[in-house]
Amino acid sequence: MRRSVVTVAVVLVVAGCTAEPERPKPPPVAAFTQEVAEAVLAEVVAGVGKSGITDFCAEFARSKETCATLLKDASRECLLPGDRPTVKRAVHESATRGYEETWKLVVQGSTLDGQRYVSDFPVVLSEGEPKAAFGVYWTGLGSGRNMNDPPNYTIRPKNACPR
Repeated sequence: MRRSVVTVAVVLVVAGCTAEPERPKPPPVAAFTQEVAEAVLAEVVAGVGKSGITDFCAEFARSKETCATLLKDASRECLLPGDRPTVKRAVHESATRGYEETWKLVVQGSTLDGQRYVSDFPVVLSEGEPKAAFGVYWTGLGSGRNMNDPPNYTIRPKNACPR
């Protein structure tokens, strides 16, 4: 009897000491459509408008490390998002052995200082949940087959830092 009371007390103490409650995951999407991908973009844009770029990668990007690198590069060039981008084109890419199902949105907008950009904004279906692959949409980056083969339709804004 004494052993079971101690065990219950230990379980209750450990249960009360969890670091942080997990956020409930939304149910998997029924269909991964262009509209779903555009809703992810809208959520990211709204999040930037509400909270800025602090904790941006942790909240919005599936690939947090890549997002952090892109965000650091954008910050180094004083590039901040401006107006809400528009989707100019959307391309669906089926899942393959090495890649997740993806909607690549081509977005166009202006940085905070008014420079035009055209960027790729990939949205992936990660564990049944649509998520921005990298999140950073205002730098004019595109996703070519490799780093030496960027797409020819992107437009990168110039360094906006004061000289």
